[in-house]
Amino acid sequence: MKRFGLVLLLLVGVLTTQAAAREGSDESESVVFLGDNGVIVLKFEIRLGETGPRETTTYETGPRTAFEQSVERLMQALDKDGNGIVKVEEAQGRYLTSRDLQPARVPVPAGNRPLVAEPNPDVTPADGKITRQEFLAYFKRIGLFPFQMLYQSNVATAAMNRPGRPADGSPSVPLFARLDTNGDGKLSSSELTDALKTLHKLDLDDDETISLAELNPLGNGAGLNAMPANGARNPAKSPFLGVGSDESISKQIGRLIDKYDSVDPLKSGVEGATVRNQKLSRQELGLSVASFARFDGDGDGQLDFDELRQFLSDPDPTIQIMVPLDRMDSLAATAHQPELQEKLKITPDGSANINLGSLQFSVVRNPSFAPLSVDLLLKQQFMAADTDANGYLEKSETERIFLLGVPFESLDTDKNGKIFLGELLEYFSLRLDSTRSRVVLTIQEQGRTLFEILDTDRDQRLSFRELQVAADRLSLWDQDGDGELKESEVPLQYRLVLARGNLPGLGNGFLNPNLGMNPQGIPAERTAGPVWFLKMDKNRDGEVSTREFLGDLSLFAEFDRNHDGFIDLNEAALAQGSD
Repeated sequence: MKRFGLVLLLLVGVLTTQAAAREGSDESESVVFLGDNGVIVLKFEIRLGETGPRETTTYETGPRTAFEQSVERLMQALDKDGNGIVKVEEAQGRYLTSRDLQPARVPVPAGNRPLVAEPNPDVTPADGKITRQEFLAYFKRIGLFPFQMLYQSNVATAAMNRPGRPADGSPSVPLFARLDTNGDGKLSSSELTDALKTLHKLDLDDDETISLAELNPLGNGAGLNAMPANGARNPAKSPFLGVGSDESISKQIGRLIDKYDSVDPLKSGVEGATVRNQKLSRQELGLSVASFARFDGDGDGQLDFDELRQFLSDPDPTIQIMVPLDRMDSLAATAHQPELQEKLKITPDGSANINLGSLQFSVVRNPSFAPLSVDLLLKQQFMAADTDANGYLEKSETERIFLLGVPFESLDTDKNGKIFLGELLEYFSLRLDSTRSRVVLTIQEQGRTLFEILDTDRDQRLSFRELQVAADRLSLWDQDGDGELKESEVPLQYRLVLARGNLPGLGNGFLNPNLGMNPQGIPAERTAGPVWFLKMDKNRDGEVSTREFLGDLSLFAEFDRNHDGFIDLNEAALAQGSD
């Protein structure tokens, strides 16, 4: 009877865990924006996984559950003898390391390579076995979290603020004036809709993109978007706080206090104060009465260091955003204050936009690459390197291309001087599963000029696809509701991009095709995909338009699965696999 009760208890626990995973009810991630009038809390409810037929159903989960599930899959894959225990020798060279998370670079001669001790998962205890908890702790040590926040400052704005550049927020390129065809100082819906036609004559190199130089061929102002002379970014402090950033929570609390702690008695609630009290009142933080009361444990009307720690750990949301990351459904956004609800809009591309006057947040989702596509692209890379077509790669064949950013020795797992396709697929499949099970939020400061905001991939040129969305943005920026856009109405915009994680060195980052900057902050071309795709993609924007496509247009329509007029990298890889 006791045994039956124990089995029943375990069964109930399993069913409860599965139900929680399906609902993801206890998983959310919050990001705090340090606004001028108080904090703005964006809370993300992220769903990973897709639903399907009963026999292939994958229940949607949150990032933390998905990440833990990936560790379970990793342990099963590493357990070669199937005894339920992962030995260090079984796992050797088969799991993700901190080196895999670094951007690919040109190989450094062995004698010049710095010796860096690689973290070891087998530490608690160091008994020659790796447990699930040890793997979870190890991934945290190398900087791999279920949810990670990255911030990219506006390179153009940094360049404009250099000596000799205007820093008054004036437009860096004359895009607004180019589109204002009737010269009335406003952009109408028809002028934005006709942006492609208006700017087409400026496409001097006929590459279906409009660059800064083409917008201003005389050079008066084009340099305002130029990179600093050394190609490095001008680092800027992120106005966002959140888990998964490179700041400790203690530093984030310090930034909160530095930003909002005031000696003004109307804000601080401290009469006669002459110095800042290192605490924050409700007025200083801009919180509602109910939200502030949650964290003011001693009821003194001030949040001290420990209370601010609790606030950052679980803040009440200003805006709550539902993100189905692996489905094409639109994002959904709700505000907890009725006056903010009308400021939320979902644009035709499915993104969520929060419009706060001179400030706007656009939350978008990057489509995830299907595992099938990844395998196909890996096979393409393998076949391109296998010049003698003998079914394996020798070191001389990989040295020319530095295969996928990974040294030959790491891929040659059996140390026989040959890399077979199976070795390549296993090496990356285990690592990809670990990185793709997490979610990365990349926050891009896009400035206040029309060009900067429309240049969503930050490659300092406007593609026809980017120009197509201009008309959809009019209603977002039209603050006075007159149906036209004045230049003063263009907001300071932050673009928040949610995507599954990837391996930086894998195929020049082809798992994140919308990434427009390389690690040095210089616009990067997209150079991955099937051979036919690369040859047709003349402007290296990572897509093939109908004009670039060299085959029959009926075939183009077949490859263009989402019918948006472009074949992207994912669609190209799927088309390659359907031959």
